[in-house]
Amino acid sequence: MLECRAMHEYTRLLRYVKPYRWKLLVSFMATGAYSVCHSMVSGVAYIIFKGFEESGGSVVIENLPKVGFLQNLSFPVSLIPHLVFFAVLARGIFDYISNYFMASVGLHAVNDVRRDLFKHLTGLSHDFYDQERTGDLISRIMGDVQGIENGITTVLLDLFKQPLVILINIPLVFFWGGKVAVFAVIVFPVVAVPIIMLGRQMRKTSMKIAQTNADIMSMLQEIFSGIQVIKAYTMEARQVERFDKNLGRVLAFVKRVLKITIVQRPLIEIMAGVGVAFAIAYGYRYLEPGRFVAFIASLFVLYEPVKKISKVHITIQHAMACGQRIFEVIDRKPTIQDRPGAVELKPPVKEIVFNQVSFAYRAERIVLNNINLHVKQGDVVALVGLSGAGKSTLVNLILRFYDVSAGELLINGRDIRDYTIQSLRQKIGIVTQDTVLFHESIASNIACGDPRARLDDVQRAARAARAHEFIKQLPQGYETVIGERGSTLSGGQCQRLSIARAFYQNAPILILDEATSQLDTESEKQIQEALESLFSGRTVFVIAHRLSTIKHADRIVVLENGKIVQTGTNDSLLSEGGIYKRLYDLQFHT
Repeated sequence: MLECRAMHEYTRLLRYVKPYRWKLLVSFMATGAYSVCHSMVSGVAYIIFKGFEESGGSVVIENLPKVGFLQNLSFPVSLIPHLVFFAVLARGIFDYISNYFMASVGLHAVNDVRRDLFKHLTGLSHDFYDQERTGDLISRIMGDVQGIENGITTVLLDLFKQPLVILINIPLVFFWGGKVAVFAVIVFPVVAVPIIMLGRQMRKTSMKIAQTNADIMSMLQEIFSGIQVIKAYTMEARQVERFDKNLGRVLAFVKRVLKITIVQRPLIEIMAGVGVAFAIAYGYRYLEPGRFVAFIASLFVLYEPVKKISKVHITIQHAMACGQRIFEVIDRKPTIQDRPGAVELKPPVKEIVFNQVSFAYRAERIVLNNINLHVKQGDVVALVGLSGAGKSTLVNLILRFYDVSAGELLINGRDIRDYTIQSLRQKIGIVTQDTVLFHESIASNIACGDPRARLDDVQRAARAARAHEFIKQLPQGYETVIGERGSTLSGGQCQRLSIARAFYQNAPILILDEATSQLDTESEKQIQEALESLFSGRTVFVIAHRLSTIKHADRIVVLENGKIVQTGTNDSLLSEGGIYKRLYDLQFHT
């Protein structure tokens, strides 16, 4: 069952060469010509030997069985070097053409696999990334995809070339050796047994290596992301120990692979040597010297592809292991998809309604329970509560990072799932506490990579977010590349760019998750003024921990354990008492 599944995955990999079938055809045609030239080694050896044997200055070919047109053929000995040169030249040219075109097919196919895997990953739903490790995904995109390259290029060529060389040479072995050749070819079925057994072990070990490499990638991503904490708590030695432990696991698996790979060649050579030894023993008795030399040459030409096929089998098993890990991801379906017949969400967004909405990440973990909330166009709604109360989950439902477990979430009176995901998210701007910026120019970060973005629009958004002044002071201004996650900027500057991005998007729905938490008091005041102007005519959800930023919200919704426990304005909730007043007093009266 596992063998069939692995072969199915390899067959899927080979489908990626289909768009390049013309290059593949050229490669196979050149390979066929190469195989013929390569197989003529025995004939060349026969002619060379006959040249040494003759003393009259001419090579005479005679007494070859069943080849009438070659009987009593003669030509000058001086032509032999030219014959050898052109035979080797033709073989080299055809070998180059076949390898070049096959390598080109492989490179394009591997790029296509990597592109498809990455595209599929970006299309998977948010819950997939809750479960998977970043390092493991990087390992699949880079390491596993690279691992299939030889399985598509070298292997595909050898799967055609080596059997073809064998098929051409088996008749030649019998042609030169007659009945003696039986002893030479009888070992072939025996050779197949260790090849198959070792190949299975190779696939299992390759899977373990790929998984361990993924663990290392995940650990490195974790370490480099948290390097500040590691240094602050002097955890360097501990991390080195973790790294060494994983390296040891990889080393053990690689040693096992080396044993499997290295043992094959001598094992096959020993088995082949037995056949050759018997063939030589009988060949002395029955073959004249010229045919005997050609017979031995044909045997060496025959056994070489057998050894290469054993290597091909090992490479295929490795490619199968990598292919399984690739298709494990590609076969995952997004849990959040457009419904059949989904329509585009068009402005204006008149209302957003949570009608008895419940949500659970898992059946035993209910995060939101029976939420009822009606938000009209232009409302500014603040979400307040202790960590884990369900604030972020509630806004994530609006973005359709997740779908409700029960109840319904409506926009303009229609279930949110009836709208296309793209049109829905294009109507939502978001500024999070954990600012995400990319290793691109500031202009590209603000415009979210919009290829139609105009600098005037980008600058207008930056001015609204109070970011224009510090951007002008950077070396290349708006074209300054800011480094991974904005590493070259301060926390406050990063957050201003995130706010500028929301200004640029100009969406009718705005979600703010502690959007001013990284700013100093003066900057916070300026940004609050800018945000209030952005609020005009938009439906705004503000997740707030600092209650000073939401005093003027139209409505404050207090959540506790996934339920709405209080709703009102700042003043009404203070007079009402309860959770909100306790939180307020903790921040302002302690």
